[in-house]
Amino acid sequence: MDTQSNEPIYKMTIGLSVLEHLGVGLYSNVPAVLSEAVANAWDADAENVRIDIDADKREIVIYDDGSGMTVDDINAKYLKVGYKKRESESNFGVTPKFERQPMGRKGIGKLSLFSIANMIEIHTVKGGEANALRMNSDDIRAKIKSESSDDYYPESLPSDIVRISQGTKIKLSGVKKRIDRTDEFLRKRLARRFSIIGKSNFSIEIDGHTVSARDRDYYVNIEYLWYFGDQSKRFVQICRNAIASICSSADVGRENGYRIAGWIGTVKERKQINEDTNGIVIFANGKLVHEDILNDMKEGGVWTKYIIGEIDADFMDDSHEIDIITSARQRLKEDEPRYIALRDFLKNGVIREIASNWQRMRSESGARKVLSERKNITRWLDRLQGDQKESAKNLLGRIETLDVKSESEKVPFFKAVMYAFERLSVTQQLGVLSKLETRKDFELISSIFGNLTDLTRVHYYDIAKVRVEIIKKFQEIIEDDKKERVIQEHIFGALWLLDPSWERAATNEWMEKTVMKEFGKVTTNLSQKEKRARIDIRYQTVTGSHVIVELKRYSAPLEFYPILGQLRKYKDALEKCLASKFVARANMPIATVCITGPRDFTEEERKHLLAGNVRWLNYDELIQHALLSYNDYLQAERRISDLVQIIDSIDEDFDD
Repeated sequence: MDTQSNEPIYKMTIGLSVLEHLGVGLYSNVPAVLSEAVANAWDADAENVRIDIDADKREIVIYDDGSGMTVDDINAKYLKVGYKKRESESNFGVTPKFERQPMGRKGIGKLSLFSIANMIEIHTVKGGEANALRMNSDDIRAKIKSESSDDYYPESLPSDIVRISQGTKIKLSGVKKRIDRTDEFLRKRLARRFSIIGKSNFSIEIDGHTVSARDRDYYVNIEYLWYFGDQSKRFVQICRNAIASICSSADVGRENGYRIAGWIGTVKERKQINEDTNGIVIFANGKLVHEDILNDMKEGGVWTKYIIGEIDADFMDDSHEIDIITSARQRLKEDEPRYIALRDFLKNGVIREIASNWQRMRSESGARKVLSERKNITRWLDRLQGDQKESAKNLLGRIETLDVKSESEKVPFFKAVMYAFERLSVTQQLGVLSKLETRKDFELISSIFGNLTDLTRVHYYDIAKVRVEIIKKFQEIIEDDKKERVIQEHIFGALWLLDPSWERAATNEWMEKTVMKEFGKVTTNLSQKEKRARIDIRYQTVTGSHVIVELKRYSAPLEFYPILGQLRKYKDALEKCLASKFVARANMPIATVCITGPRDFTEEERKHLLAGNVRWLNYDELIQHALLSYNDYLQAERRISDLVQIIDSIDEDFDD
């Protein structure tokens, strides 16, 4: 091969197929395409952009009053794929008229029009020179298939069809995407793609309606606001319903001069934002360059469903730096140092603060609403003290901030949590409730604790009401002979009267019959005097123990050693029965209780009682002990009755 020739040996060529890949392949929706047309109008120093949509004709017309184009401009700039505007034009970095920071950079944004339309017609006027041309995507594809040339020649149209006096009009025909949505839909999406919306010398209209910052429609829903630097303090006024506004540093990298403006906020209810807006967008030079930097942080937690933000970071599209925006102009290259610096700055700063404090802040504001608007729930709170009260306020505050269609949907959650709080506080398990966060969490608690009848039976009737009823009967006893009958009526079903640890007696009917048969043998051998002195004897088991209880008549003569001997015989009979028929329970301790009329014991007698694991109580002592020991339950009954009344009246606090 002759290497001495001056002619180049190698040559790179770009085929027309690139148009198809860069046009159709990179853009997927109408708002994204229209935003490219708006960006071109901004770069052309336009003051007004008008977009008209005819869904029936499947046409979109975009007009701007910018600088327009001559034939040379059309060929050298508009039709040149990859034209680098910032480097090629005289005013490097800014537009000639308004000295705007240009949004375009790669020179491929205009190709996005092919992703939604088959036909593109352009009318443009500059300095009185009118020009018109038409491009057809079918013709371009046919040219690609022919492989005869890599040049495509748009159809030249007569200039006398041009009806504008300045700027550029683009007509898109045969639109392939859905365009029958309301102009409100498009206004909202364009408003969210540009931070320059509302600038004094730039206006966008869609079907005669001006696009404004209000079209973003999320500012009024911001509940907590974090803004970056004093230059962003204006968002405090814009987000007028925010409960709290916090100023954060705007210095991303002071050594590099990286600064940001804008804000991040959380909304009150998830329904106030959707998948299109939930996230933190990045603007550079007024245009969206990254759709959601939060998604790249891989954060979890409920709070991520409530967050939204707009960050202006012009250093991401600095004309003096390499271009780090992807070809579709909707994302930044995530491995670039500038992007990493911004991501880490937000993640380790405001995002970490939101993750740590959002739930607490919401609970506190919800608690304030409870205290100011829910009088019956406040009555319940007033019954609590100290840490329990603070825990309850936090919990109720979380319920108050749940997403619901109507306020009355919160009622069963409040009721269930109040019952659960009362129930779990008894067993020192309130920590379970501190983990409740989402609506599903509260629905689960409601399914467990939401049934008033079941909860009352399980918790209050078992622990308080039954005992209180028995103790109240004791309070009414005056005559001695009645004491015998009341004790006999209740003692064998309420061994907790003898020992609080004997919470619930176990029942084994066959075992009890067998033991009582052995006791009958002992009773048969009693003298008539001994038989007249006794009322009843029973055997039961409680947790880890056998219990023998004998009742003597209140007025019966009390001879210590004969009675102690009788109790010993009952204990021997039980041990014999257990050893022969219930071996598995033979090693459990046996407690013997004797209840009689009043009697004093000598020191020697007390030693015998202790040695034999015998409790000798008199009826008066037992009643007094029950009244004193279970005074808390008497108080609990009053508290429970009040609680039920309060919870039943919660419905009055909600009026949808």
